[in-house]
Amino acid sequence: MADPLARAIEQLYRVAPSAFTRERNAKATALRKAGQPAQAHAVSQLRRPSAPLWATNQLAHEDPKRLAGFIDSVERVRRTQLRDPRAAGEALQRQRAELDALVTQAGDLLARQGYRATSATHRRISDTLLGAAVDRHRAQELREGRLTQELSAPGFEVLAGAPRGNLRLVPGGQAPRGQEGVRSREAERRAQAEQECERRDREAAELERAAAARQSAAAEVAREAEELARKLTSARARVREAQRAGALCRRISNARRSTGFTSGHVSWPQVVEGDGPDQEHPRTQGSRDGSRFIQ
Repeated sequence: MADPLARAIEQLYRVAPSAFTRERNAKATALRKAGQPAQAHAVSQLRRPSAPLWATNQLAHEDPKRLAGFIDSVERVRRTQLRDPRAAGEALQRQRAELDALVTQAGDLLARQGYRATSATHRRISDTLLGAAVDRHRAQELREGRLTQELSAPGFEVLAGAPRGNLRLVPGGQAPRGQEGVRSREAERRAQAEQECERRDREAAELERAAAARQSAAAEVAREAEELARKLTSARARVREAQRAGALCRRISNARRSTGFTSGHVSWPQVVEGDGPDQEHPRTQGSRDGSRFIQ
């Protein structure tokens, strides 16, 4: 696939639906800076794929061999539909088995992204697979995982080899209400009910993700609160220890003052500089010479 636009589309439709808009805008900007304004404009016009369309495109990367086998089985059914009814019946059974396996696999891919695949979702995936497989151009897009819109399922005349005039793109990535827009009132109500169920499933999945995020945040706050409580307990213990040490110091100081012992202020007998055994104090001399000695 040498076409840079086709390659950009394939890359975009591989990312998760939640990241599609951001990646699309970034790729359009890159193409514009690379001097490819036409391709940039085409990329910027791409719409975010619906969940069924995204899952259908992922099959090209998750299981390309089975997808190719399914496309080939559709072609075999078309070749044998009128010429060999028995062989066509066997080919149709193989086609149905391949289709069911691909639809199940696509549903699993949606579950990994947090979506709930309902029966309506499975039908839309199945219709798109069949609609692409009977058209050579769309089949190639399917093989490369770059379908940009959901497709309606073909009628019997298409599988039998008649012109494919009834194959239509579904605007906005939504499946049609029926062949050529004709359905009974009851069928319309069923389709609306299925869409409502799918909408509620999406909302439920979103609420579950939000609840999980809140639970994670609450757990983180609880861990932080526990750590702060531990630090507070440790700080209080250090304060009590410091208070006990201060009280002990005060008791020791009071005990020293009560006994008259002051560190660094000890009194000793005064020694006069120059006194010695061979020298006499002036008062002693005076007493000895009798000038101030009284008998």
